[in-house]
Amino acid sequence: MSDFFGDDFTAELKAYFLDSVIKEVDKFIDLVDESLWKRIRSEVVEQTQAWSVDAKTNEFQHLSEWLETYEKRSENIESAQDFIRSLKALKSYAEALIAEKQDSADLAAKYTLVAERRHEVLFLHCKSGAQEFALPLLSVVEISSSIPLYALPEKRQGLLGVIPFRGEAIPVISLQDHGFQLLENKNIYYVICEHQGVRFSLQVTETEDLVSLRESELQNVESHSAMIQASFVKQFFIKNSKGIMILDLEQLVA
Repeated sequence: MSDFFGDDFTAELKAYFLDSVIKEVDKFIDLVDESLWKRIRSEVVEQTQAWSVDAKTNEFQHLSEWLETYEKRSENIESAQDFIRSLKALKSYAEALIAEKQDSADLAAKYTLVAERRHEVLFLHCKSGAQEFALPLLSVVEISSSIPLYALPEKRQGLLGVIPFRGEAIPVISLQDHGFQLLENKNIYYVICEHQGVRFSLQVTETEDLVSLRESELQNVESHSAMIQASFVKQFFIKNSKGIMILDLEQLVA
């Protein structure tokens, strides 16, 4: 999670960037009408690419990923009304970042209006060594690094230990106990999730981009023997010619 913590100059630069995004979006909204919106759309796509780079530079990782996803969807917007709605979602997101002074997956999910309208679901694409999987974004609370892992007094099947998070001891699921490969990478991140009031964490080596998927794009693992066989993996999708597992969190924490 990126935030405004640091010196005053850094915080001022981040606030300036977000304020400039809001002002530019307002200009685009003012120009939109039925005859111009398709031409403006190409300009917005170009500007979105620049914003995405600047967002990453300013340590707004989730905003950067949101913008990348928005850029890909822009070509599928079918009316001026939908175009304005998506621009207003971006403006609201930037305003929320200024108010809350932190960038999280949960905050990004609140402004994915286009995905919700198209009956799509957003997933966070993760890597655990060479293996890849996806998590429902709405279940992701935070992504953190540099958290100490504490072993349990007694070894328990399916758990690596616990990590401290906001005053709680959060259990860390052992994917290796479920057939995943052992992690040799020392750069470990923790994806803290919450499902039906239960918080837990997964170890990952990378978090990739956000992926928006329709039901029709999901395939069942049962019909593909090459996929990992685990009770919490029932579906997958294809990305860049690779099968990406979708973790069923209800089964994972059962």
